[in-house]
Amino acid sequence: MKMDKPNLAVLDGDIIAYKASAWADIEGIDELENRLKEDVNRWTPDGCDFLLAFSCTRADNFRRDVWSSYKMNREGSAQPDSLEYAKELLRENYRCRWVPKLEADDLMGIAASSGKAIAVTIDKDLKGVPGWHLNPDKDTEVRFVSKEGANQFFAQQIISGDSTDGIPGLPGKGIKFFEKEILVFDSEDWFQEIWWTYEEDGHSLEYFLSQ
Repeated sequence: MKMDKPNLAVLDGDIIAYKASAWADIEGIDELENRLKEDVNRWTPDGCDFLLAFSCTRADNFRRDVWSSYKMNREGSAQPDSLEYAKELLRENYRCRWVPKLEADDLMGIAASSGKAIAVTIDKDLKGVPGWHLNPDKDTEVRFVSKEGANQFFAQQIISGDSTDGIPGLPGKGIKFFEKEILVFDSEDWFQEIWWTYEEDGHSLEYFLSQ
């Protein structure tokens, strides 16, 4: 069922801060505040109020309790010099939310799936969340992701994993395998079929659930 479009948007503050600070490191920090203002305005859907969501630290993320190597491949990677300053400017100028143990993705996902807000981000992971969405780099208007569409993306990721986050999934079995061997079943059977596939490959239920 398609939910009514909310008049509140939750913007991915992590990505806004990162992109603007990377730009400022090259173009000059004096224009960083103006760049942030431009990006926030561009990311906010017409007629919507908004707030910015920020992630906890990677070490504090609840996913580390489930999968210890979650995003460990990103540890030590270089960050824009002005990243923390960009976050500080956003916190000073806009309404923001931060919750221990949770990522910005989680805050956007909770708001979107409950019908309370539009999730605004360029992060592909939000495709696995039903509700209203806007990708400011691709969409010309907000779009609705159905529950079945979100479940399909999520189920596909359980098979393929996510190399950018250090989640292996089932090595050797990617999107083509999912489309050929899982998608042919009714949607209510996808997760059972995926579990059986993990089991056939010699994995435990604990490992399957961690993915």
